Amino acid sequence: MRLLKIGRDMSCDIVLHSENVSALHAELTLMNNGDILLEDKGSRNGTFIQNQAIRPGAQVNVRRGDAIRFGDVELQWGQVPLPEDNSAYKAIYGIGSHFNNDIQVSGGTVSRYHATIKVGRDGKVYIIDHSKNGTTVDGMKITPHTPYRIKKTSAVVCGGVPVNLRTTPVQWPTSVWKPILIAAACAVLLAGIGWGVKKLIDGRGGGELTDGELYARYNHSVVMLVGIYHYNITMGDLDLDNLNTISQQLGLLKEGYYFPSKVILFRDKSSGGINTLNASGASSKEIIEAFNHDGNIGLYSATGFFISDNGQLITNLHVVKPWLFEPEAKLLEEYKSQLTYKLSKFSEMLISNSIPLGLSAYISQLKVEGELDYIALIPQGDIFDVDNTIKCKVLSAGNDPNKDIALIQTVSKRMPASDCTYLNMTDSIETDDESLTVGQHVYTIGFPAGMGLQNRKNEEGIQVYAQGGDITQQNGEYEFSYNAATTGGASGSPVFNKYGMLIGVHHAGASQSLTQGYNYGIKAKYVKELLDSPHKVN
Repeated sequence: MRLLKIGRDMSCDIVLHSENVSALHAELTLMNNGDILLEDKGSRNGTFIQNQAIRPGAQVNVRRGDAIRFGDVELQWGQVPLPEDNSAYKAIYGIGSHFNNDIQVSGGTVSRYHATIKVGRDGKVYIIDHSKNGTTVDGMKITPHTPYRIKKTSAVVCGGVPVNLRTTPVQWPTSVWKPILIAAACAVLLAGIGWGVKKLIDGRGGGELTDGELYARYNHSVVMLVGIYHYNITMGDLDLDNLNTISQQLGLLKEGYYFPSKVILFRDKSSGGINTLNASGASSKEIIEAFNHDGNIGLYSATGFFISDNGQLITNLHVVKPWLFEPEAKLLEEYKSQLTYKLSKFSEMLISNSIPLGLSAYISQLKVEGELDYIALIPQGDIFDVDNTIKCKVLSAGNDPNKDIALIQTVSKRMPASDCTYLNMTDSIETDDESLTVGQHVYTIGFPAGMGLQNRKNEEGIQVYAQGGDITQQNGEYEFSYNAATTGGASGSPVFNKYGMLIGVHHAGASQSLTQGYNYGIKAKYVKELLDSPHKVN
């Protein structure tokens, strides 16, 4: 079954451009058996069949070719899809919240005619999504209006609501091999071969996946992130501009006694000292434009992955609050120490010049605090360019470095491209610590080294890197380690087990001076904790 909305609003399936047509004027329901139902949705100027008005809210059977009018606009039947050729299928089942469906699913996010299950004459079973809020199979969002093969054990979720396929009227294919397989399973149990038992009973919604299958399922869920941030400097209610005016009057500016209210800090690669860029008086927009001027979109890059079709992504806390973590935290403390020393010396000069400012009292109130100016994403397959970045905002980010997880969202509240997919956090996340065993295979997908490993001339745009490995250590309460090689820029990459379940988020690696392969992921249970109890963000 398929529902077509008709009206003046651009979100309708059939848009009619007339002031006499209501925003949502009527609906056509295309039934699996070929019937067509028409319903007026309480329109202002009515719906007519053969010039006869129909009663609003009542479904009326119509036939293709009937003269139907919405207000003053005639229906063009060429805009209505032709009946599907279902000759290759022996059974069809509708899924949705409407009572006409064979499989009724309740929920405010479930469409009236959400999806269709079709059983082929070859015994294969497919699901087709035609909903507003989407359908996932084993954690992957499927492409609308495209058949996707499923099994009786598949984890199907319609609009966030799980569908238990085992209890539906779907006629699943039977096999002459089933009794043989059951006998074999019994033999395995009797023989006590543990790995065989696990293989049979622990399928995680469809069994183990190869690295290639994991890549195919999730590579379009992952994006490159880029960001810019600065530090704000305050000392109680002291106006730093007044302090700089006094410094100028005393002829001390040329000696370095200038005190900015906003700076960008970075480590000098040759000397190891601290370099500063004065951003006093500049807005975040001006800071962004300054870095965009030469095509360098930001000071750092990272990775994130979609968890919903409204553009929400998971990444690391250190991606949106770098100042809470090393090496930025150390850089910040060094700068604050240097600034305190300079202010103390300046205070002595004020006293010697009989200027009663009382600067020492203000120095005790010195704060240097980080502020994110910009966080944006570039989808897999897009060309790296300033114009291709999609701006995001931070939805939830705490202050505990141990829980290195943050939630962001596209400003538009949409995924950026039709081929983007997302991880369903209802049925594609593993939060049990007992599952993180040493030797378990893991797989991670991300953008290590940012643009450093990308071919800028690649017409197919930026491409994710994927690495397989094994869990090498159960480190403790917050993280686990693995040897899937990666490097800076991969922060925020999803880490999957062999069943395609999210088990962690990559957040750190060993020093580059060590052999590559000592990497760490925050446990997925902290992703769930953040989503269940989000932090307030100003």
